[in-house]
Amino acid sequence: MEKGFDPSQLKTIEDISRVPIIDKTFISSTLDDTVYGSMLAVDEDDVFFYHQTSGTTSTPVCQPDTVTDWTFNGEGWAELMWEIGIRPHDRVMVAFNYNLFIGFWGAHYGCERIGAEVVAGGGLTSEQKLLKIRDLGVTALALTPTYAFRLIEAAEKNDIDLKSLKVRKIICAGEPGALIPSVKQKLEETWGCDVYDHIGATEVGPWGFECSAKCGSMHINESMFYPELIKMDSEELITEPNEYGRVVITTFDRKARPCIRFNTNDIACWAEEKCSCGSIYRMFKGGIQGRGDHIIKARGTFVNPVVIENVIVKEPCVDREHRILVNPSGNMLMIQVEALPGVDKKDYEVIAARLKKNIFNCTFLNFKIEMLPYGTLERSEAKSKKVIIVNDGLVGKAKSL
Repeated sequence: MEKGFDPSQLKTIEDISRVPIIDKTFISSTLDDTVYGSMLAVDEDDVFFYHQTSGTTSTPVCQPDTVTDWTFNGEGWAELMWEIGIRPHDRVMVAFNYNLFIGFWGAHYGCERIGAEVVAGGGLTSEQKLLKIRDLGVTALALTPTYAFRLIEAAEKNDIDLKSLKVRKIICAGEPGALIPSVKQKLEETWGCDVYDHIGATEVGPWGFECSAKCGSMHINESMFYPELIKMDSEELITEPNEYGRVVITTFDRKARPCIRFNTNDIACWAEEKCSCGSIYRMFKGGIQGRGDHIIKARGTFVNPVVIENVIVKEPCVDREHRILVNPSGNMLMIQVEALPGVDKKDYEVIAARLKKNIFNCTFLNFKIEMLPYGTLERSEAKSKKVIIVNDGLVGKAKSL
């Protein structure tokens, strides 16, 4: 009502664009001394499942779901997994630690709705997961791109040949990666299987997926979600291909906390062509290209961290793990990367110079490259935080972070 819109005016799809856009900050502002705050649209006794956001970009926000909500969420996961090629005969390991984050549970119940067998990997070490994958003949994995690489490291330490396993599909979620060309190529070559991307949000649900045709773009599940693309600096809609903007999603069947025009802050652009799979769903070209709150602004230039990662993964002498260090004033730009095992320290300077040049060619920014021994940077079993904003007073002291 404060924005001049009354819910009674929402009668057609076209009316959705008249509804004010909300985001995580808005939802947080509605929280009070109750568990779910003033946006809860059902009686609290009707809440069936509690989840919360991962906390990657802000303080975790709780998510209430009714039985209907949770059925809807499982159906969305089932559709994306079916489109990827998961079938009842598959044995799928959900290779996450099961906790309050919704994605782990969504993948689990999506498999159940398909009839695929679920192996819950929560609580197992990386080595134990690999042994279970081998001994049980697991055919598909659901995990983040970061953890897919962690398992590669664990396999090397334990002399496990990943290509000898029965894994034929890897479903990635939680962060950009599986549609970054160099990342996808490295994962597929190392695991010897197909790798697919998926996108969703706790507040929204599992709204996008890469299908088995692997056309390089991401379908939006328009039977369950309504997508919009808005300009980076306004709320004007983008309708033509090849202009990047922020993804806004409306969820059709969320009861406990209705999700109408939620700004996911994901960055994407419309694809020009339809997928060869024959789907009528619209697509985002190249999938999600990062998040608006992860875009680096330095010296008048906007840089997508995904572009930097694509360059780093192509470099044969360094590991994918890296950190991009910037400060608010933009007078410190540093990237920390790890040399692969066996790389001589006397070669660090040459490798750093090559990376600096290749990254400049893509970003037009001169990043200082700090070469570190393999294993220096902290590892994660979920999402990897690669962009770190440091205080201006720490310029030149990134090594101590």
